[in-house]
Amino acid sequence: MKVPDKEFFEKNKVHLDMLDANGIWKRIDTFYNYATAVNYGVNKFFATHTAHRLTNNEGRIVELFDSELLNEESD
Repeated sequence: MKVPDKEFFEKNKVHLDMLDANGIWKRIDTFYNYATAVNYGVNKFFATHTAHRLTNNEGRIVELFDSELLNEESD
């Protein structure tokens, strides 16, 4: 089995941010596995009912977990 190199991990890294009470995004975790990051982000959103997002290294939003996710669940 070939172990991925550092560049692979850096390229696939995503950050989980949470919107605080002051409207500021705070980074709470970093993941190297996208599926794990999405699962964790969804679970954190449902537990806190606070918006969360995944961003890449450039700061671009990859996924957003907000009240729209609750609307999808109730349909």
